[in-house]
Amino acid sequence: MMVMFGVLGLLVVVVGGFAVWFYAIRDPLKGEDFYKFHVEQKWAWQLTMTPEQEKALMAGLEAFDDDEGCYPMREEGVLRVYDPMMLISLFSLAEQFVAMGPAAMRDPARAVRELVTRAAQSEVDGVLHLSGQWLGDTDTVDGMDKYEFTDALMAATHAQGVDCEFAGGFADENRGFATMGVLARSPGHVRQLYDDAHALAGEPRELRNRLDVVLDVMEPENPEYVAAFERAEAEKSKYVNTVMFCFERVVEQYRAARPHLRYAEPSDVLSVVMGRMLEHHLPGCTWTRPPSPEQHSLALAVLRNR
Repeated sequence: MMVMFGVLGLLVVVVGGFAVWFYAIRDPLKGEDFYKFHVEQKWAWQLTMTPEQEKALMAGLEAFDDDEGCYPMREEGVLRVYDPMMLISLFSLAEQFVAMGPAAMRDPARAVRELVTRAAQSEVDGVLHLSGQWLGDTDTVDGMDKYEFTDALMAATHAQGVDCEFAGGFADENRGFATMGVLARSPGHVRQLYDDAHALAGEPRELRNRLDVVLDVMEPENPEYVAAFERAEAEKSKYVNTVMFCFERVVEQYRAARPHLRYAEPSDVLSVVMGRMLEHHLPGCTWTRPPSPEQHSLALAVLRNR
């Protein structure tokens, strides 16, 4: 009996510890150290600035976040602005901030607000206006709710048989946007950085039961591995370009194309639609930075090869 209570006590402690870890530490919306603007200058868009310029820009973004709300998607090089809802390329934002010269350095909060206001007024390259009501007056698109549509759209961004390296992708069904990373192949030194990082990870724990799974999830990762992996990710970002899509405009194109592709799967229709938007530079899609001809061709191949 004492053994049984001891086991139950251990399970309570483990489950309780897991809950604390998940909600207070792992969950980025609750972790106190998650939402920082001042981090190591390592992502490709950050490296287009001097350390002083980068610190000033981040201070300006932090001030804007306090008033209106924004979130820098550092790896993708995208700034999510909550009001008005839009995406702004951090490459473009950094370039414009630097071009403002000493005035931006003296008052970064004012400079960032001016740049965001300018982006809200005109959907130029590197800016994508969004709508939370992208489904329109209905709750479905072609019988799909917002979650099913998002799944189909993300499936359209995964190539079958295209020789390229996975470069990430993200979708938000509530704010109505998706991103697609584009990368032909990482250079050899980047692959070596990943190999070096994985060598620090150590042997994986043998998972024999559910308790082993819980303990494995709770065990903190080797900080040396985490740092090495982040260095590899940051170096890889120098060679990745990202396409952004607005769901509202994709839905418009989808509804127009659907009658001509009656028997195609939704993801295949979306492949055609998104490829057409990208090829003809239609409203509703843009890059985080001007693509090379190779990147543009690869993105089209990925979208159309289903």
